[in-house]
Parts: sequence; structure tokens; C-alpha cells
Amino acid sequence: MKSYDNDLNLFKTPFLFSMKKIILISSLLFCQLLLSQSYVDATGADRFSSTRALEDFNSLKGSVESEELMLEDVLGSMYFDEEFQAATVILNDKKVEEKTFLRYNAFKDEIEIGSSVDQKKASNILIKRSNVGAIIGKETYILIAIPGSKNPEGIYVVELFSQNNHKLYLHRSKKFVEEKPAPSGLGGSLPARFEDQTTLYHTSLTSPLPEIVRVSKNGILKLFPEDQVRLKKFISQNKIKFKENQDVLFVFENFKLEE
Repeated sequence: MKSYDNDLNLFKTPFLFSMKKIILISSLLFCQLLLSQSYVDATGADRFSSTRALEDFNSLKGSVESEELMLEDVLGSMYFDEEFQAATVILNDKKVEEKTFLRYNAFKDEIEIGSSVDQKKASNILIKRSNVGAIIGKETYILIAIPGSKNPEGIYVVELFSQNNHKLYLHRSKKFVEEKPAPSGLGGSLPARFEDQTTLYHTSLTSPLPEIVRVSKNGILKLFPEDQVRLKKFISQNKIKFKENQDVLFVFENFKLEE
């Protein structure tokens, strides 16, 4: 009788070799996965303490667009502070406990990500989402949606005041002004420049949608229709002229609002 043992062994040999090869490749991939937990971010940031933290942080990064302006021909800066600062990313109202360096680009309304305080160009930007913010220095940046705005993702603001169901926010921006002829008409031109702009926004329990605060007496009175008599007296007693944002903040911090 013919024996099939040899034929069976011939069949098993390539099969076992293939299985060993698959197991070896799987083991290598598993080791690589374990090593990725001590991944060093491409921006040069410190090692992440966990894979979850790394995934959280990397999911918040966006690409930096190429620069459209010839900045050497423009007066001023896109930034109120050009240096990157040690900062903290906020995700779902919780701090992402990983070291990073951020700065706010007031012209593009973007938060840029760097690897050190000495870095000049951004590596990435923080993705714009309503549940993502950042603490840069002593300021907390959050996104708020402005009705009718051309920025559907919202704009970055710093919270100045939050009390008695009222919130006051500051939005800082840089407007690009193109080169134009000098007003004297004697020739020459005014160079292109970045112009500082600031806007205050207010929300309350009864008016949850952000509205612009005009830095004026009437602008402030409009926010508190039920307290106008007391507020007028407060403004008069303190001789407030409403020439700058700080005057508005003074009212919020010192005028006892009705609860």
C-alpha cells in the first residue's frame, strides 16, 4: 500500500514555514507598537507620558499654510507677542498634561505650535474646535461663534470677566493695510503695515449669543437695561470716560450687578 506520510510532510513544510514567517512579522509589528508609546513628537516636544495623550495632542494639530505676504516689506508684526511660550492645551475643559509651546497669530487668528521658546516659525497650528482651547502665559484662549461672521469655526478670545451670569471677552487681531500714496500728495507712499485692533464681546444668561460691546457710555448702558439708573450714577461718580477697553472692564469688575 502506498504511504502518504511523505506527501503529507511535503505539504506541511511550506505551510509551517509560512506560519512562522507570519508570526515573526506580527511580533515585529507588536514591538514597534510598544515602542511608539515613547514617541517623540515631530515638533521636538518632550516625550509623551501615554499613547492616549499622544493621540489627543496629535489629533489637535493642523497644517501651517505657506506665507502669502512678503513680511520684510510690511511694518509691524502678525503677533502681539512673537515668542513661543510654555503653554497648555485644553481639550473638553481638561488640560492635556503634555509640555508644548504656543503663540497666538493675531492676523490669521490661529494658535501656532512650536518646539521651544527660540523657534521662529511654527511647526503646526492648533486645530479649531469648540472643545479645544489653550492657556498661553496667564491668558486662556477659547473659541466663540459670532453670529453672521465669516469665520464659521469661531474666533479666539480671552475671557476678561465671568461673574453674575455675565461674561466679557477680548478679541485681539491684526489688520493688514496695503501700501498707499501719502496723504500729502507730494509723492511717496505709506508702507504696508499690520494695524492693531481689539474688540470686546459680551454674553449673559439672557443673551447667550456674543455681541460686540461699544466702548462708550451708551454701549455699556445697553447691556444692563434693568440697572441703568444705578449704573449712570456709578459712571458719574467714578468719572469714567470710556476711552479704552480697560474702562469697560472697570465697570464689570466694580459695579455691583443685579443677580
